Amino acid sequence: MERNVLFARILLIILCATLTGACFYQLNQSYDPLARYPYATEKNRATILKYMDSRDIDYIISQQIRPSVFMDFIKIPGFNIRLANEYHLAKQTQEESNAYIVNFVNKYSTYFTSNELEDLLTYYTYADLTTFYENDATTTKKLTLQSDPTNMYLVLNTKTSVYRYQPANLVQVDSIQIQSNVVDDWNEMKEAYSRMWNGETLSAVSGYQSYDTINESYMTLENQYGETVLDRFQLPAGQNETQLGYTIQLINPQDWIDACQKNQNEDGTYNYENAIKSLSQSQQNQIVWLEENAYHYGFVIRYPEDKADKTKMAYQPFVLRYVGRKAANKMWKDHLSMEEMDFEEYQE
Repeated sequence: MERNVLFARILLIILCATLTGACFYQLNQSYDPLARYPYATEKNRATILKYMDSRDIDYIISQQIRPSVFMDFIKIPGFNIRLANEYHLAKQTQEESNAYIVNFVNKYSTYFTSNELEDLLTYYTYADLTTFYENDATTTKKLTLQSDPTNMYLVLNTKTSVYRYQPANLVQVDSIQIQSNVVDDWNEMKEAYSRMWNGETLSAVSGYQSYDTINESYMTLENQYGETVLDRFQLPAGQNETQLGYTIQLINPQDWIDACQKNQNEDGTYNYENAIKSLSQSQQNQIVWLEENAYHYGFVIRYPEDKADKTKMAYQPFVLRYVGRKAANKMWKDHLSMEEMDFEEYQE
């Protein structure tokens, strides 16, 4: 009797196991990986299942990524669903082939965030970005590309770059080009200066300069003065703020560098007082007037005399940077360089 009961129990267990296995098999056969994905259709279902594994499918479900974001790229070799938003944003911002975009984003995504990508592709070409990431962003230079070079208060230095950016709103004023929103204040400041000095003019030798112009000038000056001296007065192309269109220079850089070099102290610093005395009377008048009045018209001395520890540049009284009247007034009142100024409240 006991043997029969035991045998019956064993048969029951075997039967249950068989039924359970059959149920799991049937469930597995009918399981739909896209059941929890509300955007699956008869049109895209087969493609998604063919090109995505279970982890990819789990990802699009958890992130609720719509097919319109990734379907254009899913068949491209190297496609990564975790970069789908970047592919889609790149395509919308600057047209290129789908394969090119996948390769570009895959290779350089470590250099930018999703939030930065739209700005980068608004102001730079794929070709320029590729060249920058392959050269200027390498371990040799370690430059960071500014995603929004149109920012009126952008500060450039030895670690930042706008590469080959060209402003869109430049206006020709006399012999220079400057941003359109600078023109009225620049003209008004010139008129005020002329009235003060009985018709003497406040003229500029340069405003906006292109990447190539700056590069050519930098190499010429480097040959003349050497890199160590030049880097105290001028930054290379891409890192030079004259490329932004908000900087105005009133004398040739060589004239001021020569004046400083001829009045260098034994410790390598410059005697700016003597350097200024070596200039023409007209140039001396400009320095005095600009130091006290430029801020009224939205301009600041970009590299002040006592702010070298902040700007990392030598004093340059003839290099003006436009920041607008409110910001300039604040900077003059509180004696701030651009590196010290918080421009957040002045952003439009």
